[in-house]
Amino acid sequence: MRKRLLKLIVPAAFLFVTVQSTFAQFEQKLTLQTSGGMVMALSPDVFTEIFEFGFSIDAGAQYNFSRKFSIVGMAKYATFIFMPDELFHLEKATYNMLGVSLCPKVRFFTRSRLNPYLYGGLSMNYIGIKFSLDGIETRSKKEPVCFGALGGLGIDYRLNDNIALFWQGGVNRVDYDVIYIDGFFQQIGVNINMFKAKSL
Repeated sequence: MRKRLLKLIVPAAFLFVTVQSTFAQFEQKLTLQTSGGMVMALSPDVFTEIFEFGFSIDAGAQYNFSRKFSIVGMAKYATFIFMPDELFHLEKATYNMLGVSLCPKVRFFTRSRLNPYLYGGLSMNYIGIKFSLDGIETRSKKEPVCFGALGGLGIDYRLNDNIALFWQGGVNRVDYDVIYIDGFFQQIGVNINMFKAKSL
């Protein structure tokens, strides 16, 4: 009888502790985050024939209205690696982007350490494109400040109440003076939660 009782109590106690520990997660109002990863050009063809892939880094903060809904503000830097193409006869080309974005984020499994989410929003960007042809360097004549939109999905893995690792991927679109530049990105990063709020 005692063994049978222990077999019932031990799993129940373990389940209770697990639920309590996961329920206690994500009780902070503010989350700082940073990440880095790769970017890949999708369109238009005139862009992808010169730039194929590159990397990006970003940093920012997330304000948590609840366990399910947050607003994320980020600053991002991205660059593409020049891919020489005989059609354009370019000796060198550089693409650099600085941007800020504001994105709502919706999470699904708030009681779990492994928590998938969706996000999407708007961005404002500063783009610098330079070309070198026959030893002469030329900057793009298009307006460098432009708007964009981004969206994707990701997943958090919470190590404890304060630190989580995440992966996210999605599509970023920039309206570069009537030319839409589309890129796919993947990032891995870390979240640091701050300012505990039991109301969440």
